[in-house]
This record gives sequence, C-alpha cells and structure tokens, in this order.
Amino acid sequence: MLPRQAAIDALKGGDGTLVLRRVTVPVACLADESLKAAADAEGAVSCDVTISSGKITDVSIHDPEPLPGLGRLDARGSMLWPAFVDAHTHLCKTHAVPRCRNPSGSINDALACEVTDQPRWIEPGDVERRMDFALRSCLHHGTRAVRTHLDGTNAPEEALRDRIYQVFDAKRAEYATKGIVLQGVANLYLPLYADLPEMAARHAKDAASHPGVVLGAYCGDVSHGEPGDTDRHLDALFALALQHGLDVDLHIDENNNPECCGVKILCGALERARAGGYSGSVVLGHVTSLALQTPATQKEVVERLAVLAPVHVGCNPFTNLGLQDRRGTEPPIGKLVPRDEPRTPTWRGLTLLQELRAANVPVAAASDNVRDWWHPYGDYDPLQVWREAVAMGHLDTAPHEGDWADLVTGSAAGAMGVGGGFIAAGEPADLVMFPGARKFSELLARPHGDRVVVRAGVATTTALPEFSELDDLVDGRAVVIDTAQDILRGATKKD
Repeated sequence: MLPRQAAIDALKGGDGTLVLRRVTVPVACLADESLKAAADAEGAVSCDVTISSGKITDVSIHDPEPLPGLGRLDARGSMLWPAFVDAHTHLCKTHAVPRCRNPSGSINDALACEVTDQPRWIEPGDVERRMDFALRSCLHHGTRAVRTHLDGTNAPEEALRDRIYQVFDAKRAEYATKGIVLQGVANLYLPLYADLPEMAARHAKDAASHPGVVLGAYCGDVSHGEPGDTDRHLDALFALALQHGLDVDLHIDENNNPECCGVKILCGALERARAGGYSGSVVLGHVTSLALQTPATQKEVVERLAVLAPVHVGCNPFTNLGLQDRRGTEPPIGKLVPRDEPRTPTWRGLTLLQELRAANVPVAAASDNVRDWWHPYGDYDPLQVWREAVAMGHLDTAPHEGDWADLVTGSAAGAMGVGGGFIAAGEPADLVMFPGARKFSELLARPHGDRVVVRAGVATTTALPEFSELDDLVDGRAVVIDTAQDILRGATKKD
C-alpha cells in the first residue's frame, strides 16, 4: 500500500509536472472511451495521470516504463476519484437533532420537530455555525460542490427568510475561496404556487435575486388531492421558473404509498412547460414510490422522463432507508402501529436507479439529511453515501461497481450544472486518492480516513470538526413532541 504521507509529500504543490503512476480509476469517471475499454471485472482501469499547474494534462493506460525526467509517484494501485459532488443536502437544519427527539422516526414527527425548532434558527450564530460545521466536513471528505435545500425560505416570518438567505450568501462566497461551489434550493409547499400566487411570486423573486439558487417544491402526497390539482400546481411552478429563468429541484413521491405517483403527473406538466419554452434543468429528488408502481406505469414514467431532458433523478439512500416503511407511514398514510408492537421494515425506499439509467435518465446519490430529525446520523461523506447506494441497489452486479461511481461525481455534477466530475485532460486536478484501497472490494470495506484530498493539484490537510463545538447550541435544549399528525393533516387539507 502507498503510505499516505508519501502521497501528501508528492502533491505538495509547485510549478512542476507530476505523474501519478499506477492509479486505479473507476470506469464511470473516465471520459476517454479507449481507456474505458481497458476496465477490469470490477469496472476499474489502471492509469497514469499527469498533473501540471493545477490541472490534469494527460490520462493514459498505465505504462510500466514511463519517460525519465518527470516527477512521478508510484501510487501502487491506489484508487483515484474525481472530487465528490453532494447534490442534495439540508444545511440549514443539520446537526440540530439533539434539540428535538423524533419519537417515531417518521416523516410526520420529523416535520413536527422541524416546525418546533425553526424559531431557534433566527438566533445569532445558530444556522451559521451548524452550516459551517457541515461544510468543513465536506471539505475534509473531498467534496467540491454542494446543493442545499434552503429550509426556512418558505417561512411566513420575513426575519427567518432573510436570515437563511443572508447565511447562505455569506457561506457561498466564503467556501468558493476554499474549493466548494455552494448552491441553494428555495422550496415552497407545491399547492401554494397556485393557491397563494402572491406568496409564490414573492418566493420566486427572492430565489432569483440570490446567485446560485434554483426554485423548488415539496410536492407531498399527490394522491390526497382532487384530479387536476397537481397539474395546476406544477403549471404555476414552471410558469414562475420560466419567468425568472430558474432551474427546478423537487422533493417528489417521498413515501411508500403505491397510490402516489406524482412523477407521472410531473411528466405531463414538464411536457407542457417544454412546449411553452421552458428549457431549464429539472432535478427530481427521492421518487421512492415509483418503485411501488405497476411495471406498466414504471415503464411509462421512465420512458417519458428520458425525452424530457435535462431531467435528473436523485436518490438519498441514508434518509430514505431511515424514513420509509416506518410505523405510522405504511399505506394508507396515517395508519398508526402501536409503538410496543414489533415491526421490522420490509422495503428499502430506493427509486429505480437501474431502470432509469438503462433509459439514459441520469441518476445521482446524495447525503440529504445529516443529524437532523429526518435522519439522525451521517457526516457528509459521499463515499459512505455511494457505498449505501451500491448495497441497497445491488449495483455491484449492474454490471459492476465502477459503472456507478458517477453517482457522486459526474452525474451528480450534471444535476447541479457545474460540469466536470471526470479524470480527463483539461479538468481541474480536484481529486480524492485512497492509499488504502486498490479495488472496490477494499474501498467498500472501510471508511478510509486516510484518504488524500487534492484541490487544484495540491494535497490539502484538514481535520474533521469536533462535535463539541456545537455543545452550546444543543445541550440542555431538548424538547419532546408527541405527534405531527395535526401538522400533517393541516398540510394535507391544502392539497
């Protein structure tokens, strides 16, 4: 194995040229088709990668006899990935889970916890410090781009909306200097786009006034509405997106109700929007209930999405594994299972990754919620996210792990519209090297805290922030909720 320090020393920067010899690159992270043809059974290629002036200048099949006179590092087969992209996060509410216990682990009670906690977000330093903690974790793990849903920008309180945008704008500027592109999604409960047009117009105008922000919506369970309601709501959303020139990012079909197929209705709305001149990118997050539709409906939806490009589908394996098929959330929605009644979940909460990709619909995976009421764990490590997606989706044999490495690199970059995500000549030398892993079976076996993060050709050394930094924000401040049923019913009545 390659000693970590040797990699750091070789990548310490300078004006010279460095050849990383004998690195192992996932096939999905290569742009050159001739290189892909040399992939092994796991979908990995042994390469020599040349770096100069912060960029990749050459990628070739490993040559055991390189030209003399060049600086070089024998990586001894170490895996080399492009820097990660985390295209779906919630940085505004992250690391707040100790302040409110989600008693059931369900979406319903997560919502109640969030509503209970939001008044604290206006307190000086609260959102700023929690968001900064998350972004430092992203830096450490090797992430170059993050899209966060701006929870709170849909709040009725102007002061909270202003605070969220203020913090986002400041962190976006700060972390641009550190190597992270930060984007935001301004979400609104979908029916409000049509039912409260003045609020929706203000919401869209606010989003358009902040660089790096796209328009979003929480779509809810469309099976509760009247026929035609969701069409009307989506049409209003896309009209505002067209008016302001905004891309769209939706939470849609995030449930395990087989009666809910909002994405099918979305296809019709997007077809109308495309015909009306809307050309923006659309990202569909979660889409879990699609896995519960009939084969005919699944085939129809997948085929329609494929011709509506640019459309991207994002899965969130940690959050949906935790949220779906909980007590109180099994169909029909709202059915409560006594807490003292044992019940093991039977469904993984994963969208149709393999079927979508087979139809050329780009798919990605992301952290989603980290240490909040929707998912109480995580650390913004895309490698962990990818590992979970591979395991949940049986991607190791579809056809192999290397074909899916772009879930957190190139495909995720496409969803954000930031480009790159490949190890190819002309790309920035923003990389993650794993000295302790030469193949996917080794990469998937451990957390790989010894990884080497490279930004613009230079190895960076950062430490993960200590959780104790946030003690004063969470200690002694816990509240307990009983249920979110009333809140959920209130939202449902608006459908």
